[in-house]
Amino acid sequence: MLVGAFACAHTPQLLARPESEDRDLVLRVHAAFARVKRRLAELRPDALVIVAGDHIEAFFLDAVPALAVYAGVECAGTFGPYRYRFPIHEPLARALVAQGVERGFDLFYTQEAPLDYAFFVPLHFTMPDPAVPIVPLHVNVYLPPQPTPRRCHEWGRAVGEIVRARPERVVLMASGGMSHFPGTDRYASPELDWDRRLLEKLAGGRGGELAAVGGEELDQVGNIELRTWITVLGAVGDAKADVYCYEPSWHHGNAVVEWPI
Repeated sequence: MLVGAFACAHTPQLLARPESEDRDLVLRVHAAFARVKRRLAELRPDALVIVAGDHIEAFFLDAVPALAVYAGVECAGTFGPYRYRFPIHEPLARALVAQGVERGFDLFYTQEAPLDYAFFVPLHFTMPDPAVPIVPLHVNVYLPPQPTPRRCHEWGRAVGEIVRARPERVVLMASGGMSHFPGTDRYASPELDWDRRLLEKLAGGRGGELAAVGGEELDQVGNIELRTWITVLGAVGDAKADVYCYEPSWHHGNAVVEWPI
């Protein structure tokens, strides 16, 4: 059963905390993460399905899946000085692969690909104690051609159907966003107004409209990572978002959101 859904920023500066960042802003986002952690403790999930992209660490030009599921017993990765390893809820992961294929999704699955920091950063701050096993779902957000927002929404709807039919208590978490332009001359000019308008729509239960946004528009406003949010939105339907925070830094819109289920 689906018992909760969230979206969390994975901005690496929230963890590395370089001097270039506003300390108070970072701490406010940390406080929102702590709120997610408390909510996860209340929801008592048996598994946390986390949807994130990959910064050319797990997948590159030798294999670029549009949608992938981490299966197997565990997953692991590195980010700077951090070495992390998480158990995978294997029965749920395999159900998502098998039933996803039955629903017409040509899914890639892996037992060996390294786990990107896009997965690790939110988990570092929000994993409840005791920890719960995870199922990482990869969505290609960086290497064109990416899956369309509509296809991500369809995949999310399928994930929601599969999870709701399971006996486990499951929480979904999207990782990514909001607006930022890494590696470009627009890095210091994120589209903060676009972010704010979107969050207003999510708070009003209009998240389904995001599935109709074209991939070109997401690229133009620095929100290619919102494909992960769109995936979760496919599962939660018209639920109204509770926006815990929106903290715009000089280079990145940082948001933390819950969709009460």
